[in-house]
Amino acid sequence: MRTFPGPALATVLSLVMVMTPAAHASVYRCIGKEGRISYQQIRCHSEARPMRLKDRQRGLSALRPGEKALLKYYRKKDAERYRKHRGRERKSTRDARMCLDRKKQLEVVRAKLRHGYTLKEDAALHHKRDAAQAYLRKFCS
Repeated sequence: MRTFPGPALATVLSLVMVMTPAAHASVYRCIGKEGRISYQQIRCHSEARPMRLKDRQRGLSALRPGEKALLKYYRKKDAERYRKHRGRERKSTRDARMCLDRKKQLEVVRAKLRHGYTLKEDAALHHKRDAAQAYLRKFCS
């Protein structure tokens, strides 16, 4: 009878992972013979002590008071500028969307005129084409 080593191997590997301590990297500051400073993870001599590394905090708490004030000032200034120009941007966006819609409508009508249409559709298609072209000439130059 043949046994499969998978479960036993998985158990051994999980035990090894649990028993190994978490890796804690220490950083040592070493001064070489020529006076060069290097930072490494292993001790350069027996009296070397690991450096204490400061954890940088994230967000506003990592900033100095002057930097916080400057950031708040810029955010306030940007918010005012956004509020001031928001109305104009909405109108220009709406106009651009209308122009794009008219261009699409014109392409559909032109395609229909090129590929064939019934006699009943003739006047309506030409009217749509002329109206779309006039709108684009007037508002979307």
